[in-house]
Amino acid sequence: MRGGYRGPAAKDKPSSRRGRIIGLALAPILTVGALFAMPTVAVAVENSTPNERSPTVTTVAAPTAYEASCLADLAPYLERLDDGEDVQNPVLLVHGWLSTAESTEGAEISSSPFSRDVLWTSDNTDADDIRSLQERLAALPDTSVFAFDYSSIAALWVGHTATAPALAGAIECLAELSGQDVDIIAHSMGGLALRFALGGSNGGVTEHVGQVITVATPEEGSDIANNVLTIGGAAQTAFASTSVLANVVLPAVVGICNTELESDARSGCDIPPSVRTIMAIAGDGGQALQTGSAQLQTIPEWPSDVPVHAVAGDYRIHLTVGLLPAPALEAAQSFAGFFGLGIAPLVDMIVEPGDGIVGVASATAGADSQFVAQCELDADWSTVAGTEAWGAIIDEAGGIPPFGGPCAHDSLFVNQDVVDDIVATIAASR
Repeated sequence: MRGGYRGPAAKDKPSSRRGRIIGLALAPILTVGALFAMPTVAVAVENSTPNERSPTVTTVAAPTAYEASCLADLAPYLERLDDGEDVQNPVLLVHGWLSTAESTEGAEISSSPFSRDVLWTSDNTDADDIRSLQERLAALPDTSVFAFDYSSIAALWVGHTATAPALAGAIECLAELSGQDVDIIAHSMGGLALRFALGGSNGGVTEHVGQVITVATPEEGSDIANNVLTIGGAAQTAFASTSVLANVVLPAVVGICNTELESDARSGCDIPPSVRTIMAIAGDGGQALQTGSAQLQTIPEWPSDVPVHAVAGDYRIHLTVGLLPAPALEAAQSFAGFFGLGIAPLVDMIVEPGDGIVGVASATAGADSQFVAQCELDADWSTVAGTEAWGAIIDEAGGIPPFGGPCAHDSLFVNQDVVDDIVATIAASR
């Protein structure tokens, strides 16, 4: 199935697709401004350099007796991440949209989020335990760590692929080999894949599930797709139907890129992750992830007998913007002061964009318990000192918050507060 399954083709009207595609071209330029006018709009910026395409994922443990059973049938979907031979207290990691379970250096766009070293805490201080989540889990007593990898079709909507049945099979396999329930940690769209895997015709698999932890899963959708469509529609009107850019160039580029993404989401069309994500929104998976989409309504609810713990990122940014650039505003304020007058900033507000991709309410909807990593920042663009400080924050975060930093969608696993909570939740469930 890997590399060959594409799922049903999207059937869009040419005008609506054209609008989305124009939005793809303009969205990277408009996103920063849109951030502060919309509740959750962002593009996850991966601070990595593309390398050559990695090989197909295979199981990493040496062949043993148990591999002659169901694990062999599930390769390459199921990858073992520890050095054990028996399967005990299995923990299964499920990656998200456009992501991968690969942790090798050869991953072209990004390695597994679960394998990244921890860097900081929510208050932006250095972490005192830099071990990755998968390393921390493997260090738990009598614990086996596996990853479910569907990266070859991770650009497609999980309701249109073989992802859910394969995930259900992986859970049943690990339960069979261990004789114990399987704890599952799912990132982003991986949580939606898990809901499909535990519902409908796969409903019987719930008896093999222990603790479920979702991290930044868009249970109610993500506003980023809606916002790109809005921008695309406005751009289509502005360019009109005579634009060669709108009608020929961009549709060709985006169409080729999405064809490649939908056959192997690891490749990324040899483009930066932020642009790759924007382009993929025009595809099958991106459209389904819109807040309020028809596809989201088809996902089964979490089974009542499965405990769900949700983790969310919550940026709270105090934004101050002057009517003039910072140096000119400070000069104007100084001059006005001679006359006993004051010039207030044009904007002085708190914006709450969640983790940049998913809002807190969406990430925690339907959960039995939750942990919200809060990151509070000052974005003072009305003073020279504040502007310089904001630039330092961007450099340290590897992207503009909420696109980068400890509470960003794709960076939550390098936040020690998040990793500590996940490990403690798994340990407490046993």
